[in-house]
Amino acid sequence: MKDKDLKYNNVLDKLKKTEPVLDDAGELTNRIIQRVEQRAAGSGQVRVMRISGIVSGVAASALICLLAYETLKYPLSPVENFSATKPLSPVERVYSCQGAELNHMSKTELIENRIQWKKAQRGQREQLSAAYIVRKTTTKRY
Repeated sequence: MKDKDLKYNNVLDKLKKTEPVLDDAGELTNRIIQRVEQRAAGSGQVRVMRISGIVSGVAASALICLLAYETLKYPLSPVENFSATKPLSPVERVYSCQGAELNHMSKTELIENRIQWKKAQRGQREQLSAAYIVRKTTTKRY
């Protein structure tokens, strides 16, 4: 490690003691300026920035046009439900402002009717799925 440091220091000392040789200072300056101009004009970063700016501008314009199209094509009418919810179920009606005047027995009946309706729907779905499975297993494939 010390040998490398010594060699490094010796090389630095020799470089510091030697002076650069300039034959033609004006020509050297012109070459430096030309290379800087070439790199600045044809820089890859500038080109990438321009292309990405154009692409992002086109994407933003497309999104704005799409949103404007959807707004004009499918406007919301004043009759529509702005909360985008489905109609209230019987159980939800119990707790809504319409069901505030219901007594306890009426609320219980509404809830029981809703539970029976859900059970009937579940039974129908199970019958349909069982019939589908039976039909699928009994059909022959050739």
